[in-house]
Amino acid sequence: MPVLRSANMFRTTAILRLSFRMLSSASGSRYNYILTSRPAPSVALITLNRPKALNALSSPLFKELNQALADADNDSSVGAIVLTGSEKAFAGMRFTPASVLA
Repeated sequence: MPVLRSANMFRTTAILRLSFRMLSSASGSRYNYILTSRPAPSVALITLNRPKALNALSSPLFKELNQALADADNDSSVGAIVLTGSEKAFAGMRFTPASVLA
């Protein structure tokens, strides 16, 4: 099935990001590299939060992301998981011996 993109979808994404930022700033987070929130009762929003590194993927970020995804997957009230990046980058990965082994 093709993915349909419309102005409403992009507007909704912007609203979700704004709602997420408002919710995550109001509540404490147990993560260092991601932010999580529930912008709607059945939506889990996970944002990669390493803007200075352009949300580069790292072992600690993967550990947090795996935990947040498992938590959302185990929550029967979650019908959708939205994964996004903070600020202007979604994600990237730099392959160096240190990042591969870390």
